[in-house]
Amino acid sequence: MAAGCARLRMRMKSRQINYLHNRGCPSQMNFLRHFHQALVVLFALLNGMMLYLFLLNLPYGLDLFLATFRKWQALSPQAGYAMGFTVVLMGMAVFTLRRLDDQWKNRLLFFRWSEPHPARDAFLSTRRQPFGSAELLSAFPKVKDAGFDPGIQVESWERAHQRHAANPVVLNTEIHWRMLRDLYVLGLLFLIVFLLGWLAKAGIPFQLVATYVFLFGAQVLFLLLAARRLGFRLVDNVLGVELGLGE
Repeated sequence: MAAGCARLRMRMKSRQINYLHNRGCPSQMNFLRHFHQALVVLFALLNGMMLYLFLLNLPYGLDLFLATFRKWQALSPQAGYAMGFTVVLMGMAVFTLRRLDDQWKNRLLFFRWSEPHPARDAFLSTRRQPFGSAELLSAFPKVKDAGFDPGIQVESWERAHQRHAANPVVLNTEIHWRMLRDLYVLGLLFLIVFLLGWLAKAGIPFQLVATYVFLFGAQVLFLLLAARRLGFRLVDNVLGVELGLGE
């Protein structure tokens, strides 16, 4: 029951955010939405290229990627199998990303099943925040009365977010956070497939694999840290606006 209510709140919040976005500046929001989609597709293409070269036991490089098309006959049928698998995987990864809701994306980002939203500890945080704890709790007495329950913290933050979703500072932070979060989830999907492929190709030299381990792993780690940091910044920005900071 609680999980169903949480999903319902997330859907209602997403609809309200979209309404506010479209109401504020339709042309700019349409551009950002299309840019977001294009960035996801481009990122999938880059990861697909890396996976394609790995499946052919080739080192990473744009020149080698282009050379596989010039020597397609010599590399067949392996090149055809690798290309077909990679194209299908890219399509499935983008489709899966679009089907995942915010709850699942946050679970993958914060490694938490229950209340994975970054605001679950917004009122009881050891992070450095741009406002005092006493000032924050005086504005949200319900949180303290509930014993800092994570669900109540998220619910209180979401209400504040609904009031300030159209604020330029909040809106800009949320747009960038959603972009980074989607790229992280997409990168994580490709990393999992790469690791499974590595296990299936047990005889491949580690000198060749090391480059791909670094590329797939480093991008996921960077996006993980960046998306988490921006998610916490979104939480703090909403609370800061609620408390009147920056006015």
